Amino acid sequence: MRSEKLFDKIRTNQTYTFAVAGANDEAVTKMVKQAIEKKLGHFLLFGGKKSTYTKTDQEKTTVTPIAVDYTAEEQEWVTVIPVEGAEDAAEQAVLAVKTGQADVLMKGFVPTSAILHQVLRKEMGLRDSRLLSHVAVFEFPAYHKPLIVTDCAMNVAPEFDAKCAITENAIQVARKLGIEKPKIAFLSAVEQPTVKMPSTIDAEKLVAYFREKEPTLPTLGPIAMDAAISKEAARHKGIESVVAGDADILVVPNIETGNVLYKTLVYFAQAQVGSLIVGSKVPIVISSRSDSAENKLTSLILTTRMVRK
Repeated sequence: MRSEKLFDKIRTNQTYTFAVAGANDEAVTKMVKQAIEKKLGHFLLFGGKKSTYTKTDQEKTTVTPIAVDYTAEEQEWVTVIPVEGAEDAAEQAVLAVKTGQADVLMKGFVPTSAILHQVLRKEMGLRDSRLLSHVAVFEFPAYHKPLIVTDCAMNVAPEFDAKCAITENAIQVARKLGIEKPKIAFLSAVEQPTVKMPSTIDAEKLVAYFREKEPTLPTLGPIAMDAAISKEAARHKGIESVVAGDADILVVPNIETGNVLYKTLVYFAQAQVGSLIVGSKVPIVISSRSDSAENKLTSLILTTRMVRK
């Protein structure tokens, strides 16, 4: 039997207020109910009624509300704010964080682009000096510890400098989770650098960069997926490294790789996953619109660790 899972061990005596953009979804509603049961915090639900988004003649998104049942006890933990559509939900949720009404921003059933458009607006004041990037933390039976993957959902084709920032964001998340010296694998399809595969060149440069910046931080790249997570595969390939077969962080070369890996782990490996956007002044809870209520809750739990003092 495995030891207690990471997400089960994350506890906080604090409660937070979560601003949820697009709470008009069955999975989001179920997640909110589960979070209330655990007394994780209060919720501002923008679009917090089960709704159908439609298009008007002017191509603006509108909402048809349908009541969602919250018990009298649950209603003490939620405030429902009507919205005119996904864009309005995103804007109002970000404003709630900006004005201090909420501590954490959460994406519900709205496009990620709608949330990020509002976060990136200068007047919202949520931008930090760092690059925004997506970080996902997985737990699944086939791997012996939590696995951090970045970037699965935001930076499309990051160049070298962006990959440095993406990696640094992931290191900060790992350290918030108690992994002081995370083992980092820079993924590609092969282990030998070749100009025919630019991701291998970037991986080689990233290893050199982080070995100079933090010499005690274990890094490896380029490295294929099998050797990054399987000691047997690494031995078969003749790869000797503390990272091989024992990676804490996988840095993918592009969003296509990250997106496919994310959904493969969820659907084929039955992974529990929490994900968020880091690099802003507040962490942003981001999960796929198709994620289960349980994985949305996991993202919420993960984010409480990021905002803990």
